[in-house]
Amino acid sequence: MHFRIAAPGKRICFWGAPAHVPATGSMSQRLEATGANTGNMLIGHGLFHGLTAAHKAYHPGFGVIPAERLHEHFDAIFIPASNFVAASVDLSSQADYFARTKLPLICFGLGSQILPGEPTALKPGTERFVRLVSERSGSIGVRGAFTAEVLWSLGIRNVSIVGCPSLLGLRASTLDRLAEARPSLAKLALGFSTNVRSHALVPAAMRMAENALFQRMLGENAFYILQNEAPEMELLAAMERADTAVVAASAERIAMAFGVSGSRADVRRFLETRMRAFFSVEDWVGCLGTMSAAVGSRFHGNIAALLAGTPALFLAHDMRTLELCELLRVPHLLLDQPHSAEAILERLLAADYTAFRTNFRRLLMEWRLFLARNGLGIQDVADMPPQANAEAEPALSA
Repeated sequence: MHFRIAAPGKRICFWGAPAHVPATGSMSQRLEATGANTGNMLIGHGLFHGLTAAHKAYHPGFGVIPAERLHEHFDAIFIPASNFVAASVDLSSQADYFARTKLPLICFGLGSQILPGEPTALKPGTERFVRLVSERSGSIGVRGAFTAEVLWSLGIRNVSIVGCPSLLGLRASTLDRLAEARPSLAKLALGFSTNVRSHALVPAAMRMAENALFQRMLGENAFYILQNEAPEMELLAAMERADTAVVAASAERIAMAFGVSGSRADVRRFLETRMRAFFSVEDWVGCLGTMSAAVGSRFHGNIAALLAGTPALFLAHDMRTLELCELLRVPHLLLDQPHSAEAILERLLAADYTAFRTNFRRLLMEWRLFLARNGLGIQDVADMPPQANAEAEPALSA
């Protein structure tokens, strides 16, 4: 980690993407605790552990502390954000609650799911929430230029393009290792988005590319890292409780999505032995540290790889992924036309993170400017006491 956000003497309330989830409970319960996508943990974890403050905690629930009394417990609200700017999202209750508070709202990583050319038609509650954040902050931190343009169309001007807080945990030594790394096919981490293909820029192209890559990887030393794919999660949960009927039904649904037969022995073997889901950022990044490369359409799955120093190829299928890839200058392939598995793997093997390392210095400056606009300071990791330094750079298992 290059630096941490400094809020000396402040009590910070977090609301949004979680940093941690309970280690117990069913798989569906743990997935719900992540906000229905394990990738959210990387967002919350990056911002929560990237902050030094007198006190920091997640909001205990709107029914626990009345909005009018929140200032008695906290001095500011931090929002590790995901893709809130979408026609299907309704943040009415959040807008109502936070409007009754007296606290500043500092949002980092706001993204849009609106497709290019679509009107910016948000639910009234969501638009009220975004405007409230604009009014209560010096600047809203958005994921990329596309989201900035969407907010501009709403008349919101105090915007900073900062990417995603998940990268706050990237260490300088890891950045150097990424630039020197040479990806190989020895042990691959895969990320697929079969459940969100409908909002891809070109759904047919995305489906063909993912299916080709999945089929090519069946015979390789590859692992499918899940985030919120329902049939895949159901299969893992069914295996835990030895429910063979659900395992078979889920395997058939997954195989169908990838255009193969669920009765094939290699397909069943892959699905039953090569899928993984993580409910701890440390475990996830630790696993990715054992991989030789990562590839897929899951943005945060690839970010977990980068945090581990493992090179990744991002398959950009929608604007929320593309705007981040363009901002960060990570190796990526736009799925706007069909790509064969061999073409994807060729791009993966050629992935070079030199430009990412060079560009990261500019991103660090953008972070500093964004934080200053919100009245926050910077604390260099080298100047921090040992205990705080340990939190800034947790030891990750290999």
